[in-house]
Amino acid sequence: MLKQFILCSAAIALTAVFTALPVAAQKRMSDKKLGADSIQLMTTPLAEKAGLQNATGSAEVDAKNGIVNFVVTLPEGVSLPAGSVLEGWVVSAGTKGGPGPSSSSDADHKFGPSFGMPEFSMTVREIPYALSTGVLLRKGSTNTYVGRFRIQNSLMPYSAAVVTIETDGNTGNYDPRPGTPVLKGMIKAGMMDNDKMMDDKMMKDKMMDKKDN
Repeated sequence: MLKQFILCSAAIALTAVFTALPVAAQKRMSDKKLGADSIQLMTTPLAEKAGLQNATGSAEVDAKNGIVNFVVTLPEGVSLPAGSVLEGWVVSAGTKGGPGPSSSSDADHKFGPSFGMPEFSMTVREIPYALSTGVLLRKGSTNTYVGRFRIQNSLMPYSAAVVTIETDGNTGNYDPRPGTPVLKGMIKAGMMDNDKMMDDKMMKDKMMDKKDN
């Protein structure tokens, strides 16, 4: 029961942060030569807590060839919190929410459920799935961070590119799951209808926090 409670809590949290990707804010242009999409990343309401509300970024995604490149620039005088790193992700929706359509399918469980456990399989199909593209590395002494990723697989099921801040520094026995999302952008159209609702809820919660303090 405890494991199910933890997984369900994670489902709610991941759905909340990864569904908040407003389509209207995206700038998407096709690069015919590279076969890639160049996406402008927008900051999330949570970025301010890390002092990154004015960060800018972009992602170049070649879904067919499994290539993702991230570039994030912090404003002059702004640095990452001590012990933190930026990490890139591509995200696919779950059956209960997330960016774009869900790619979850019964066809992928012909010989049994994920993890060999039906209850775990059901839960992970409901929440968004995030694939790490690795830590973004700082370019010399500049305020620009870059990440380059390639996998021998198509990235067609993924609908969003996300940058998180990992406050455990991705060192030692770090948590491999996503940290706090600070930048995000849509790879393809087809957002869930609750995008604006989730954005509004996060902003309302932030205002309530300020009022309480």
